[in-house]
Amino acid sequence: MKRSGGQRGFTLIETLVSLAIAAIAVTGFYQALSQGLFMEQRATIQAEQMLVATQIMDRVGVDIPVRAGIQDNGTAQGLAWSYVVSESGTADMDLGRIRANELLYIYVTVGSDRPDGSPLVLRGIRYVETPL
Repeated sequence: MKRSGGQRGFTLIETLVSLAIAAIAVTGFYQALSQGLFMEQRATIQAEQMLVATQIMDRVGVDIPVRAGIQDNGTAQGLAWSYVVSESGTADMDLGRIRANELLYIYVTVGSDRPDGSPLVLRGIRYVETPL
C-alpha cells in the first residue's frame, strides 16, 4: 500500500500485530510469576512440615517412649502429625545383618490441612536398648 507524501505512522495491521506480540509476552511473564509463587508456597509448606517432623522425632526417646506398637497423633503449628514405632522397616531400609529385635523403626508423618500440601514422612531407626 502506497502512502501519499505527507502521511507518517503505523497502519492498523502493524499496530494490531505489535499488540498481539505484547499480549503474548505479558501472558508468558504472568505464567512464570504465578508458577514461581506456587513453588514458593509449596516450599514453605514443606519446610513447616519438616520442622514439625524433626521436632517430633527429637522427642522420641525423651518424652515419647520407644516401644514397638506405640502410636500417637496431634497437631503442632497448624499441622496434623502422627508417629508409629514398629519392629519392621520398609524394603528400602535394608541394613544388612542385624539381630532380631535389635532395632525399632520410627515413622513420623506430618500432613497439611492445605489442599496443595502432601504429607511428609520422616523415618528414623533406634536401638531397642542402647549398647554400651
